[in-house]
Amino acid sequence: MLKLLIHSICLVLCSMKVWAEATTNQFSLRVGAGQPVEFIWIKPGQFVMGAPASDKLAEAEEKPQSLVQIEHGFYLGRTTVTVEQFRQFVLETGYKTDAETDQRPRYQGGHGYNATRRRFEGYFPPYTWRNPGWPMTDTFPVGNVSWNDAVAFCKWLGTKTTMKARLPSEAEWEYACRAGTTNTFFTGDDPASLRGYANVPDLSLRAQLGEPADASTFPFDDGYPFTAPVGSFKPNPWGLYDMIGNVFQWCADEIPGPPPKRILRGGCYNQNIELCRCAARGFAAPWGRYSYTGFRVVLAP
Repeated sequence: MLKLLIHSICLVLCSMKVWAEATTNQFSLRVGAGQPVEFIWIKPGQFVMGAPASDKLAEAEEKPQSLVQIEHGFYLGRTTVTVEQFRQFVLETGYKTDAETDQRPRYQGGHGYNATRRRFEGYFPPYTWRNPGWPMTDTFPVGNVSWNDAVAFCKWLGTKTTMKARLPSEAEWEYACRAGTTNTFFTGDDPASLRGYANVPDLSLRAQLGEPADASTFPFDDGYPFTAPVGSFKPNPWGLYDMIGNVFQWCADEIPGPPPKRILRGGCYNQNIELCRCAARGFAAPWGRYSYTGFRVVLAP
């Protein structure tokens, strides 16, 4: 009888903890002595997902637009996961990323920048989440992580809370990225409107590579040819940083194969304008990793 009573009390306390975590607009989850992982509460709602027929930069798989209902609220990372946060995961678990363990001759190592040749290259063993080819501090977004690596981090983070940690669905990601807006970018339809809001393929990147700016280049210098510390730019209307640019963000959704692939959203620092739109969809194999692949986490009550 006593054991049953204790069990019932524990269930009530756990339920109260989940409820308490899920009723504030912001939530921080400390994973070690360093930076906490910070979250923003995203309320349920509906939005128009995808690109309109008038969007000349859109791919076929982004059309037609559809009305999507987000039925349940969730916490979404205020930023993508940082180098320091990923390091804490590695220190606690001894985890090795796909870039560090893949033994296939053509796919060893990760992706990065060769300063001598002034070009990106991959896969090469020197490049991992620790070293993309340029200096980073703990506050930079972690890159060179695969979908498999991101899922492993989420499983670990889930042990730190009573909520479920996971990657966002495509719909959840686009809903949060748009933040109530309906334009090509959450700042408007003009690529120049993203100035100050995102680290994107810009004039500083082209100068670093010794290439001329072209139609795929944003018409401004954001100050970072490669990745930038998370939160360096202004957030979207819901307080989320780097939803566009910096690093692509893995989503949970799968594109049937063969071979099956996983969705990437948000664009990055070194691709093109087309992939930095709210509706843009990238994809890669679950083991794919590049200096521009990162992720942010959902906590779901």
